[in-house]
Amino acid sequence: QRGDGVAAAQKRPACPRRFINKQKTEDGEAVRLVAKRTWDRLAPALYEAGLLADTYRETLECLCDSFGRYTLACAKCDGDEGMVIGTDKGNLVQSPWVAIRNKMYDQVYKAAACFGLTPADVSGVRAVEKPTAEDDKKKFFKTG
Repeated sequence: QRGDGVAAAQKRPACPRRFINKQKTEDGEAVRLVAKRTWDRLAPALYEAGLLADTYRETLECLCDSFGRYTLACAKCDGDEGMVIGTDKGNLVQSPWVAIRNKMYDQVYKAAACFGLTPADVSGVRAVEKPTAEDDKKKFFKTG
């Protein structure tokens, strides 16, 4: 569970620049598009639920990036490259994209758990407390 160390007056984090800027390769662009859509879908909902603060920006960025890479690896496994490839000697081996897909799945699952995005982890997160008008007054008036 989250501790009290998160500043309540934080703003919603902006979309990472690398999700906005066009990438140089076709695979990089495919990852960017999925990551940007994922950011645009999750960030507002998490922020409104009090589960996203500016200090969590990097974790959400990793989640979105890993999901983009997971999606790319799934497409490669489902496409012409397949899940099994032949070596120079004619042996059939697992495609490297299968290992990448599995690794990205693990990363997505772990990052999603941080935000309570999995059914098992919903109870383990706590919303960031948003400042109230009373909190603003405490800056100027002595309490007690």
